[in-house]
Amino acid sequence: MSERIEKKDLDSLQERGLTESDLASYRNTLLSGFPFMKLYGNAEPGSGIKLISAEEKEKFRSVYQSKKGIEVVKFVPASGAASRMFKELYAYVDNGKVSDNVAKFLDELSDYPFYDQLLAEAKMTAEDLDGEEGKRKVVDFLLSEKGMNYGSYPKGMIKFHKYDDGHKRTAFEEHFHEGAMYAQKDGKVRIHFTIPQETAEGVEEHLKSLEGCIGKMHHVEYLIDTSVQKPSTDTPALYADDQEWVRVEDGSLLFRPAGHGALLENLNDLVGDLVFVKNIDNVVPDRLKNITVENKELLAGVLLEVQEKLFQFCRDYDNGGFSRADVLDFLSKWFVGGFENQTDQDLYNLLDRPLRVCGMVKNEGEPGGGPFLVEESGELPSLQIVESAQIDPDSEEQQAILSKASHFNPVDLVLSLKNHKGEYFDLMDYRNNNSGMVVNKTFQGRGIKALELPGLWNGAMHDWNTIFVEVPVETFNPVKTVFDLRRPNHR
Repeated sequence: MSERIEKKDLDSLQERGLTESDLASYRNTLLSGFPFMKLYGNAEPGSGIKLISAEEKEKFRSVYQSKKGIEVVKFVPASGAASRMFKELYAYVDNGKVSDNVAKFLDELSDYPFYDQLLAEAKMTAEDLDGEEGKRKVVDFLLSEKGMNYGSYPKGMIKFHKYDDGHKRTAFEEHFHEGAMYAQKDGKVRIHFTIPQETAEGVEEHLKSLEGCIGKMHHVEYLIDTSVQKPSTDTPALYADDQEWVRVEDGSLLFRPAGHGALLENLNDLVGDLVFVKNIDNVVPDRLKNITVENKELLAGVLLEVQEKLFQFCRDYDNGGFSRADVLDFLSKWFVGGFENQTDQDLYNLLDRPLRVCGMVKNEGEPGGGPFLVEESGELPSLQIVESAQIDPDSEEQQAILSKASHFNPVDLVLSLKNHKGEYFDLMDYRNNNSGMVVNKTFQGRGIKALELPGLWNGAMHDWNTIFVEVPVETFNPVKTVFDLRRPNHR
């Protein structure tokens, strides 16, 4: 095994704000992996997940709707390319493999919102798609750089929905409309998109084109800004067979984006009092948006009510003391754990942290993380969102807890980034650096080991005050593959 480091490697590290010591640390982690999370139990209704009655829901929505003088931001991670959406279509173009999904896609192609543009730009007609050659040609044109280049587009630029008036909306566009419905304060809608560096110019032109016309439609002013994932968060990779560093054509180290967790630094730079977080692909047409709006306002109202009490207790402590009995009663109502043995200083430290309220939907078999109670060394159990890959596959006890998970994380969060003095927390101080994942990928046909940093909604927010609230499964409508666009909730 070689650990050859060249001058250009050091230069590349320096450009990213990294050192040779950081590189050695990456190697150790890639070879040894991260420790598994130790599950204490499931977060479920009555034990970690709040069930809100219809009456309470309207009360919390009113709390948010009536709140004045706060800066609300909608934060949308949209850095990834759409290539994984088209995995089966790539296989079809490469080798003619017609899976059931591909066959259905070809049969229903005219129903997809990008169909008209595809035929127009490919200079083809519906009749050209009758034969196998025409079908493969049009799919290749959809994906490839010589055509529409959807395979390399950011997912936000893909046309997701078509409306009766003939208009087709991208995922970015749907977030504009949705934002106006629940993230508006004082006639302004602030949205922050994280976007890919490679396509930043095209994305920003698209976003700029939406501001005026959609703003007039909703009678609001859009304040849109963007950021790219910081190069300092990219991580190197090792070849799985010989454990050499993976290098690109010019011999320099390959650095890969380290997943959603890398966006913690973007979130840390954000200015706002209340932040909604939602993935770029979880949007629906207008006819289904109301249920999303209702539950976003619910989560925001819960956050504001809990935040007010947290701030008051912290101010009381700063002013010479607080009512321990009131604090313990409040903590037992909203958070999990026995707090009676904590000192007043410990209680203050627990109160004085960033706050997140997370929507959770009932588990219906979707892949991804879920809500659990996690054991902490020498501390109270904590509420965490944990991916299945972070759980020991050889532990029957841990796998039994995982198998009974009742809820799923749809990435539906509302955040408070400030303390009771109006100062921003440094979010980097509240992450668990030991909760990432080593993942197996391929690069130029060879297997590699790559790092994913602590996920934005699990390890990166490990030490936040956390509340899980059940929300309807109808609020979760992700587009993981292009075929999902034909699901009823996207028509």
